[in-house]
Amino acid sequence: MNNIKIYLVKPSDRFKDKIMDFRAEFIQNNEVAYGTERLYDMNSIEEWLTKVKNNENKETVESGRPPSYEFMAIRKEDEKLIGMINVRYDLTEEMLMYLGHIGYCVRKSERRKGYAAEMLRLALIEAKKIGLNRVLLTVDSDKFASIATMKKNGAVLENEIPYNNKITQRYWIEL
Repeated sequence: MNNIKIYLVKPSDRFKDKIMDFRAEFIQNNEVAYGTERLYDMNSIEEWLTKVKNNENKETVESGRPPSYEFMAIRKEDEKLIGMINVRYDLTEEMLMYLGHIGYCVRKSERRKGYAAEMLRLALIEAKKIGLNRVLLTVDSDKFASIATMKKNGAVLENEIPYNNKITQRYWIEL
C-alpha cells in the first residue's frame, strides 16, 4: 500500500468544489455515498459542513446517531477527492449490531486502485486516536471487494447475521 499516496482531512469550506464534484459523481451513477453523513441528501454544502462538525461531539450529534468524525481521502499528486470515510464512536445498539464503527466509499472513477484499503488503514489510526481499541466493520456478504479491503487491514470475521433482507458479515480489527 506504500504506493498509494493519499491523506485524510476533515471536510471544510476549502474543499467545497471538490465535495460537490464528488457528490455529483455518485448521483450521476445512481449510487449512495456511504460513510458521508448523508452527503447525497444535503440541502446546501454549508448545512452539511455544520452537520459534520456537530456530529463530532456527544452534546451536538444528530438525534439517534452516535458521534463520528468525517474524513475525506485526498490524493496527494492532484488534490482530487477520492473517497470519504466516517469513524463512529459510542455506537448505538443497532450500529453495534449491524453497521459498525467505520463506513466509507470511493468514487466510481477511482475504484479498484487500492484507495479503499489505504483509506481504511489511515482511518484505523484516527480510530485509535479517539480511544478505540478495536473497531467493528460490517459488510453485505456479496461485497467481495469490501471484504478484501477489510481483510487487508487485519479484519477477522466474527459472525454473519440477517439484516435488511441480506446477510451481513461482522468483522473486527484490533488496534
